[in-house]
Amino acid sequence: MKLSFAIPRLFFMLGLLFLSACTKTPEWTLFYYPDVSALPAVPLQAEDIHGYYDTLEQCQSKALGMQRLRQGDYMGAGAYQCGHLCGLDDKSVLVCKRLSQ
Repeated sequence: MKLSFAIPRLFFMLGLLFLSACTKTPEWTLFYYPDVSALPAVPLQAEDIHGYYDTLEQCQSKALGMQRLRQGDYMGAGAYQCGHLCGLDDKSVLVCKRLSQ
């Protein structure tokens, strides 16, 4: 009788394990500045975030696509940077471990 309770519990635990393995946090954050031709000197701002990506290549690809869409615009294509492992520091300032283009 104890075995009949152990099998459903085992399947439940395996299900939770598989579900938790499917939730991966993206490591790259796209900062896109549509109205400038060079990267701004101001610190990173949350309103400049335009998505989260698993790889640097995905982040760059999205940014280049956004620039292509804006190339016909009179303001220019904009500028971007991809931040690796971004978050808020103890002073609530947005920081990234690394920035790349």
